[in-house]
Amino acid sequence: MPCSRAPSALSSEVSRVLYRALLRACDNGRRPECLPMGAAVGPVDAAELPRSAREVVAEIRRSSVEAFAALRHTSECARALHPPPGSLPASLPAFILPTCTLLPGERADFTLFEPRYLALARHALGLGGGAAPPDGRYAHLPDSASGAVGTVASILSHQSLSDGQVVVRVLAGPRARLVRTSRLEEVHRPGGEGGPPLPPLQHVALETLADEPGEDAAADAALARECLERLGELGPLHQPP
Repeated sequence: MPCSRAPSALSSEVSRVLYRALLRACDNGRRPECLPMGAAVGPVDAAELPRSAREVVAEIRRSSVEAFAALRHTSECARALHPPPGSLPASLPAFILPTCTLLPGERADFTLFEPRYLALARHALGLGGGAAPPDGRYAHLPDSASGAVGTVASILSHQSLSDGQVVVRVLAGPRARLVRTSRLEEVHRPGGEGGPPLPPLQHVALETLADEPGEDAAADAALARECLERLGELGPLHQPP
């Protein structure tokens, strides 16, 4: 990573602290997907990602990303993609979106405008104040019923618009199963306008699902290749069959 600031701007002691923090955040290279690589040039071949502490340090030295920005990015991704066991809240607000399932590691932008999802933003981001610090995460689910499988999504950034809507950029973390609905939060129209009751904001308890590679890595790789080959045989979706 030659960093964007001059090498002399950081003392050797500070540089060592940054390197060690980056190594911890990416689990000594075992979680290279957390490193700020390839964002400007497109997808990165998994075979080219660093796999050891030595390779991670070499990648850090080669990168053009500013050192503290790299640490911020890596820590953010590590928290979103690999939350430590027991670190998730007992209950999270749920964003029910059947038309858009997020896969672990996927990034997406959403504009929140329904009252229940504006309430979700207030909970996740602490927009309305409150005693507890905001967690920044929510359950992204295709269905509101028990057993639905989605992901734990982390809000990386947001923008509050003048019309009251909130735009969020999210990173999908681990897959999770909806265990039960903790509570249904009643929401109201802006300005207290009358009308029929609005859909409530669902708060849910989740069970995270392990997605670690299986014992037979060769079989997993062969299955992945077969899936890619079959997808490659499909014609473009905009063309009639």
